[in-house]
Amino acid sequence: MNQYCVGVDVGGTTVKCGIFTLTGVLMDKWEVPTRKEEDGKYILPDVADALKKRLCEKGIELTDIEGIGIGVPGPVEPNGYVHICVNLGWHDHWPAKEMQELMGGRIRCAVGNDANVAALGEMWQGGGKGHANLVMVTLGTGVGSSQASMAPAQRSVISRCVTVSRRPATAAAMAVSSRWPVRPASSARRSVISRRATKPPRCVRSAMR
Repeated sequence: MNQYCVGVDVGGTTVKCGIFTLTGVLMDKWEVPTRKEEDGKYILPDVADALKKRLCEKGIELTDIEGIGIGVPGPVEPNGYVHICVNLGWHDHWPAKEMQELMGGRIRCAVGNDANVAALGEMWQGGGKGHANLVMVTLGTGVGSSQASMAPAQRSVISRCVTVSRRPATAAAMAVSSRWPVRPASSARRSVISRRATKPPRCVRSAMR
């Protein structure tokens, strides 16, 4: 019986990982160095190896895992495909498929933009819990923002993200991305977003003064 989910926040320096119950209780957390050499090909294998070791230490079987949610600092297609992720060296990469294969092919994996899944995490167990709509601005190494709306009747989340720069979200925010379907902005909207992302939105610039 599935009892746990896993959150993975892939950042440019470290990858933050966490094991959670399906109700959002953190069971364990750790970090893995982000090895970006050779176009980042070691990042997910390192994460998978560390995850398997932690699960073994805790006596958790792979069959107990509901899913793995992964947040990455860049645009992500609905199927988890990443065309480019500058901070990680990825080009035309499918991290959702790779992670699933690394974990034996039986655990569902979902990948999303880190600001989007951060907003999703806040909606699940954070400051947005119990609310149907929220806007989140992540401030760190860079600035990111996301708008999330939950449709009560269909329990889905529509999330639109503007990535002004790159900021990894917390591992806790990633865990839910494998449980709720996330519908990103359309390709046309992402094109507009890309053109506007050369500088922070006006509200963010005002807050930074």
